[in-house]
Amino acid sequence: MKRRTLTTQEPVKKTHKAPSIPNALLPLSATADLALLKRPQLAKAINVSPRTVDNLQRRKVIPLVRISPRCVRFHLPSVLAALRKFEVREAGR
Repeated sequence: MKRRTLTTQEPVKKTHKAPSIPNALLPLSATADLALLKRPQLAKAINVSPRTVDNLQRRKVIPLVRISPRCVRFHLPSVLAALRKFEVREAGR
């Protein structure tokens, strides 16, 4: 009867491909234009807190896509266009 010996194997590296969060300051590719972001992803992309995103959503400042009553997504180019309307430009300088 042959005995099996246990050998130590090197751990298998699992790579997790999380979707990248676009930075609002960088130009977006055509495929990223179709992406819908969750609230924390949008907050990170526009450099605000998730609570601020909630407040902007509640005041209807930013557009959103309501998939179901509890599932809300945001289209980053549309949100940026809506926020540009509130941009204050300094005059006389």
